[in-house]
Amino acid sequence: MSIEEDVATIEAALYAADRPLALDEIRKIVGTSSETYTRKILDQLEEKYNQKNGPLDLKASDQDTFSLELQEDYMPKLEGIIPKTKLTRGALKTLAVIAYKQPIKQSELAEIRGGRVYQYVKQLLELGFIEAKPLKRTKLLRTSKKFAGYFGFEDQIDKIREKLQQMTG
Repeated sequence: MSIEEDVATIEAALYAADRPLALDEIRKIVGTSSETYTRKILDQLEEKYNQKNGPLDLKASDQDTFSLELQEDYMPKLEGIIPKTKLTRGALKTLAVIAYKQPIKQSELAEIRGGRVYQYVKQLLELGFIEAKPLKRTKLLRTSKKFAGYFGFEDQIDKIREKLQQMTG
């Protein structure tokens, strides 16, 4: 494939993915072992979006993951069109506690948030925002990669806390 075709392929992959893609994943999609070539493709894609001055941006994280994101200016105009995950205030607060204290036992979470927490945990698991591992008679809960990608940060606990504080008021 030509570099133009590789740029188009990566653009399509980033568009179709529901999460940021790691540099290694992008390298495999293109079918190269060269990190240098992969970065060259990403540089060209970034240049393309910078020249277009359109609604999308190529975002790179500190952990070498990449995603296409809608610019903030367009969000209010598209509010009714963009599907949003409906999280109740209770589910969002439960998610905030998990993010703050992760990993946290589900039994400890129930002591903090009350009995309805099990319903919220079930919803958060179904949405893929948290992961649960069995631990004796309870579960150990932590946030997932989908959570990090959805809220715009990668395993940075300070950013997680700050963003969730803003969201829960």
